[in-house]
Amino acid sequence: MKSTERSVVVTGGSGFIGSNVCKQFVENGFTVINIDKRKREMDGVTQYPFEVDNKQVQGILKLIKPDVVVHIAAYNSVPDSLVNTNQTYTDNVYSTISLLNNCVDAGVKNFIFASSSSVYGTSINEDGSFKETDPLSPINPYGRSKVMCERIIEDYAKTYGINYMNLRLFNVAGSDGGKLGYQKDPIKHVLPILVQKGLLGQVFTVNGVNYPTDDGTVIRDYTHVSDVARAFVATTHWIIDQQLSGVLNIGNNNPVSMLELVKEVEEQLDTTIEVHNAVERDGDMIQTHADISTTEKVLGWQPALSIKDIVADEIKWQKIKLKKLL
Repeated sequence: MKSTERSVVVTGGSGFIGSNVCKQFVENGFTVINIDKRKREMDGVTQYPFEVDNKQVQGILKLIKPDVVVHIAAYNSVPDSLVNTNQTYTDNVYSTISLLNNCVDAGVKNFIFASSSSVYGTSINEDGSFKETDPLSPINPYGRSKVMCERIIEDYAKTYGINYMNLRLFNVAGSDGGKLGYQKDPIKHVLPILVQKGLLGQVFTVNGVNYPTDDGTVIRDYTHVSDVARAFVATTHWIIDQQLSGVLNIGNNNPVSMLELVKEVEEQLDTTIEVHNAVERDGDMIQTHADISTTEKVLGWQPALSIKDIVADEIKWQKIKLKKLL
């Protein structure tokens, strides 16, 4: 029996981004169902511990008849995509096709996809930003898998009458005030690594110091996970009300370099982090920088939290994690 409340099915709701998205949906009065191979207890969230391409997903969708499916589950490491290419395409492309087939069979009409800034490649704009209308030239398998998914979703939407929104997320980081932070072990993403190195007094490696940027290091547009979660909720309201489709950037529009990030972490930890300079990594973008003007107009959404907030909340989360380990 379908709830009188609006319902949402989230794939990957046990992960870093997904858990924060589930929390935001619960706080906004949605009936929330999480499909994730790893079960994670969250207040107000019904758990189905399945892979996205599990045959039982179709039955879940037919039973619940969700207003929206939010597809976040993915293999989301750029460096790993260069060595585990088969897993990247299987987890990202094949699973998305499987989920879309089940959505079509279940009559789901609204689909939101967690895409990535990795779809862009190198900016063609003078300020280094990316607009949704810019050409897509990804430089790694992870980015290419996300482009494939976007194109597949667009084709399914046209054929089967689905409304969709592809949200291109820019460097999601931070935690919910020290809760629901980055969980992967071993750590893959740069800010959790940097903060952990700072807390433990270990050496942090900077891959590449000769990029064509002001200080020679890569530039990233870090976006607080709570802001990203709000964007998913705002998109859900918009897609249900407007019954339209499109692509939107979800970023902070305030990029910082790797060395600037190191400095911010040092200041907040009141320490000096020993930095080791290493060669560039294959597949790394020079810069990510979201132009969010369209998102602001369409959703009325803006990021509320700065890089200082992001680093502060990452430190809170890493301290909790380390306290449990030590």
